[in-house]
Amino acid sequence: MNILSLSLSGLRHNCLSNIFNILVLALGIAVIVTLVNVSGQVERRFENDLAGIDLVVGAKGSPVQLMLSSIFHMDAPNGNISLTEAEKITRNKMVKSAVPVALGDNFSGYRIVGTNADYLKLYNGTLASGRIFNAPMEAVAGSEVAAKRSLKINDRIVGAHGLVSSDDLHKDFPYTIVGILAPSGTVLDRLVLTPVESVWRVHEHPEPDDKSEVEKQKEHPGKEITALLVSYRSPLATATLPRMINQSSAMQAASPATELARLIKMLGIGGDAIQAFGGALVVIAAVGFFMTLFNAVNERRYDIALLRVLGATRSKVFAFVLAEGLMLGVAGTVLGVILGQALSYAVELWIETTKHITLGGTGFNPYEILAGVGAIALSCLASIIPAFMAYRVNVAQVLSRG
Repeated sequence: MNILSLSLSGLRHNCLSNIFNILVLALGIAVIVTLVNVSGQVERRFENDLAGIDLVVGAKGSPVQLMLSSIFHMDAPNGNISLTEAEKITRNKMVKSAVPVALGDNFSGYRIVGTNADYLKLYNGTLASGRIFNAPMEAVAGSEVAAKRSLKINDRIVGAHGLVSSDDLHKDFPYTIVGILAPSGTVLDRLVLTPVESVWRVHEHPEPDDKSEVEKQKEHPGKEITALLVSYRSPLATATLPRMINQSSAMQAASPATELARLIKMLGIGGDAIQAFGGALVVIAAVGFFMTLFNAVNERRYDIALLRVLGATRSKVFAFVLAEGLMLGVAGTVLGVILGQALSYAVELWIETTKHITLGGTGFNPYEILAGVGAIALSCLASIIPAFMAYRVNVAQVLSRG
């Protein structure tokens, strides 16, 4: 018999225990693969969406919320800021560009963003068809929005009040689609862009029974926007402009790069815990392999002695036990990678469905290879002691005992 046949025969001897340990190892690998895949895709998507934005200016509140709402469009904004105050920043000599953002409505869950043509320049956005908006109530649809809602040039769409899908429609103020953007792999793909004046027009005419909107307009009769996306003209602005805005105005300035690093660090704490859990499962599986092989060698000492009598060398006996551990590790790793890829796809599909954020898709990550190699190496390590026990079986003593 060759080593492969001997190893397969040994694995069948403790079939249920081996299957359980393989599943534990596979689950640990799957957790690691899923976390590495999804977190990597999310970080890359965040970095793409930051584009050339050096500073985001909005209402006072949480800087992370300001960034999430105004750049990534994943949260509700802190509030609005005065257009007059915002224009002072636009005219500052340290500012290269300041792109306005006005939020308030959505189309089928996709946000309608009041802005200007400079918003496209932040992401090097290009048109797949049609033209850019140049009048109120004209709109340009991102590639994902157009594809998912089957939009075409000259289609008319109606926005819903709020930033999530709802039945509170502004039926008297339809938008006309005049352009559709080419895919960019950025936040542009999941937005509907329109002039800021469109947002003002829709919200300057609240329904009579919409008391909250009426009161809001009484309190804030001037024009407002949600945020400004600022690009610096010189590095000096990094040290002076945010401090000036935060200390001498009613607005808040936040550095997207700094807040993103803080957000990733916060998410990383939970990610590290999940990854540690996956690593613990791998170690538990390796311990399970060790216990199974250790017991198997003790139970099969007589069979091993017979193999020696039939001509098997010590090294061959050592190799077939070691091969059992290797086969268990490979089986668990392969199954774990497959399961991890499936889970990654499921998580990305959930994010796309609930958050309208399309990630880059699943794929093999270098860390997956490291995790797989580590798991296989750990499985082989767990089988070394049982293999050495088989190597040292005293043939004469075992056979004499029967």
